[in-house]
Amino acid sequence: EGKLSTAKKLIKEAKKSGADAVKFQTFKLENFVRNDYPSFKRLKKFQLSFDEFLILKNYSKRLNIDFISTPLDLESAKFLSDIIDTIKISSGDNNFYDLIYFLAKKRKKIIISTGLINFLEIKKLINFIINNFGKNFLKNNFILLHCVTSYPVDDCDSNLNSIRYLIDKFKKYEFKIGYSDHTIGALSPVLAVALGAKVIEKHFTLNNNFSDFRDHKISLNPDDMKQMIFQIRRATKLLGSYDKKVGEKEKKLIISARRTLFAKNKIDKNQILSEQ
Repeated sequence: EGKLSTAKKLIKEAKKSGADAVKFQTFKLENFVRNDYPSFKRLKKFQLSFDEFLILKNYSKRLNIDFISTPLDLESAKFLSDIIDTIKISSGDNNFYDLIYFLAKKRKKIIISTGLINFLEIKKLINFIINNFGKNFLKNNFILLHCVTSYPVDDCDSNLNSIRYLIDKFKKYEFKIGYSDHTIGALSPVLAVALGAKVIEKHFTLNNNFSDFRDHKISLNPDDMKQMIFQIRRATKLLGSYDKKVGEKEKKLIISARRTLFAKNKIDKNQILSEQ
């Protein structure tokens, strides 16, 4: 909410919770919102300067947690492309091809949420990238996140099976599929991992009653985030690998667990054995 000190606390708590990365939104409000828009003044207060984002990026590096941000205008995209390697594109901009082209040309790793678009529109996006940057860019620099753009998302609208659908449809391109979650609680991200999601994005707050800004209510606080990450790590272990084989610990039990021949009656030397 526009405070550098709060942003630093969020980074520190995210690291303590076990997160791999933090993600912010970088914007110059005048570049994409009319100044007579009802929420303009409030959103303006949420804006951090480019210098402050540079401080946050360096602070994240000291804490050994990845720093990612979502540019909401082209000027912010240019700034971010000079200081970080991974950039997130929001659902609102997944058809903003000027932005996508600019970042891809800079060879950035791009994460794109798929709220507001259907499968045919996603195919159009994939083809745009292939035609301009090739299939290797998709494999090495591209991550697609299933997302539903509501705040919060009702259970009946979350459609987590879209994750498996996207994995199956785009398997030949070998890029990662993930999930950007707007549901309440931590169940959906854990289920998403079970369905094959390799990246999870979840709203995070220091306190669910931090202010009257709506996002705090649908976000995870540090304790909840820590629990979600624990469950995701456990789910990953439980899922294992895509095969079916005898495990190393199982092998040690084969002799003791399997049936073997045992003599019910006394057997004489040279006697021909029968089932009896």
